[in-house]
Amino acid sequence: MLKQVVIWTLQDKCFGPNLSAIKGNIKTRFEELNGQVPGLNRIEVHSECMSSSNGDVIMVAEFEDEASLKQRENNEMWSAAMKETVVPFVDVTTHVEYAY
Repeated sequence: MLKQVVIWTLQDKCFGPNLSAIKGNIKTRFEELNGQVPGLNRIEVHSECMSSSNGDVIMVAEFEDEASLKQRENNEMWSAAMKETVVPFVDVTTHVEYAY
């Protein structure tokens, strides 16, 4: 089993009236992938990070193995979620993967 923790820092332009919608869309789109991506056992997104945090949205995903982690990039649903909710709004992505 493998876990991936991703921290996304949003672009400055996101901090306005649409902030909740942007965070909510990221959370919804990725949590909808539960049971939809081969080798992805579980995914959860937290969008209410404390102001002292180093990021704005965090995703924790559990994969069967490293091959499953790598293959997620080829999944159409995963790619669409990234393209539509992360790429336009995220400035910095930090991640770590570990076996457990």
